[in-house]
Amino acid sequence: MALGSLESTAAVRIPAVLAEYHRRFPDVVLDLSTGPSGELIDGVLAGRLAAAFVDGPVSHPSLEETPVFEEELVLVSSANHPAIKRARDVNGRNIYAFRSNCSYRRLFEAWFRDDGSSPGKIFEMESYHGMLACVSAGAGLALLPRSMLQNMPSRKNVKAHELDERYRKVQIYLIRRGGLRMPSLNALLEALARPGSTVDTSLEAAKSPLPAILK
Repeated sequence: MALGSLESTAAVRIPAVLAEYHRRFPDVVLDLSTGPSGELIDGVLAGRLAAAFVDGPVSHPSLEETPVFEEELVLVSSANHPAIKRARDVNGRNIYAFRSNCSYRRLFEAWFRDDGSSPGKIFEMESYHGMLACVSAGAGLALLPRSMLQNMPSRKNVKAHELDERYRKVQIYLIRRGGLRMPSLNALLEALARPGSTVDTSLEAAKSPLPAILK
């Protein structure tokens, strides 16, 4: 089964879930690829991916989505940078981000725009590790999930700044094509909803109920 995921979700949130899934269903081969939300959504719509972990809500008429994790985004600067309270404090500063179809990048740009400011040059990177290396050297700023930052060895070389509430929290969803019923996918949904999993309690409020495992 082909799955897609945001890099941070793949690195921090789902390894334990996939390990448990593999233990229960050893005959199912999972093919996991990572990318920005826009690319993953396109992959699901085109049928290249059975499902993907993206931030949302996506609210696409052809997709079903189930909220599974909540992330807190933090603004990251060099360790000796003064406190950052708003975007105007860093107007014109360079930023490091993924490609333009990354929803975190669009949120980052909106954070600047909504405060009447703008970033300097936007450097597109392929990994959070690369972003942090540049940020720690004082070359600019980055936006990433706190859970990802806490699991990176270089976190001690940077400083995390909290964002306003409207930019801070994002919900991660598992999306799939509407009406798609695969035993392997249904089993993954069940694994995510099992007691003791890391699924956010907001699963209970999901618009699409978890389907039963197909026999």
